[in-house]
Amino acid sequence: VYSSPSIAPDGTIYCGSNDDYLYALTADGALKWRFATTRDIQSSPAIAADGTIYFGSLNGILYALNPDSTVKWSFQTNGQIHSSPAIGVDGTVYFGSTDNCFYAMNPDGTMKWRYVTADNVYSSPAISANGTIYFGSNDNNLYALNADSTLAWRYLTDNDITSSPTFGPDGKIYFVSNDGYLYQLKGTSPLASSDWPKFRHDLKNNGRVGARQ
Repeated sequence: VYSSPSIAPDGTIYCGSNDDYLYALTADGALKWRFATTRDIQSSPAIAADGTIYFGSLNGILYALNPDSTVKWSFQTNGQIHSSPAIGVDGTVYFGSTDNCFYAMNPDGTMKWRYVTADNVYSSPAISANGTIYFGSNDNNLYALNADSTLAWRYLTDNDITSSPTFGPDGKIYFVSNDGYLYQLKGTSPLASSDWPKFRHDLKNNGRVGARQ
């Protein structure tokens, strides 16, 4: 199990596994259901306010499941999805793939846009209150994209960035690179107040809806 658990408002715990299943457990550990994909699930689920569960699989598909395990929609990329989705204030779902692309999906499952980097995107995105989306790529850059997919800026390091960026309460941006450094970049906007604005949900990194800091 590489996928970090996420907890819904009703206490249901969602977690992926390398046995190709997404699991839904009750708070006391009983199995509610499991959903089969065809490859490992290393992406951690993001949960929308309406209960939709978003996650990726190494089969290259981003899934949107209803709380009863039925498929709301799915979207096929041309690579593996290790990236954990994040949800914007308007419900847009953001994630990366090893097809070198970073995706923005509408809540109905249609693609809003995609941004092409020069290498795989393993990093999970983080969204700031001003709508900027941050993520890393194996082309060594941390990207800052505007909500319309235009590039605000990018910051070059000396190696792959597979980590997920996060914010301080003052808006500073933190991430690590495989060059061995922890970076702090100047930022002016804190974490967005959306359903799931970053990997592990909130600044406490507890994956629990309602625990936003």
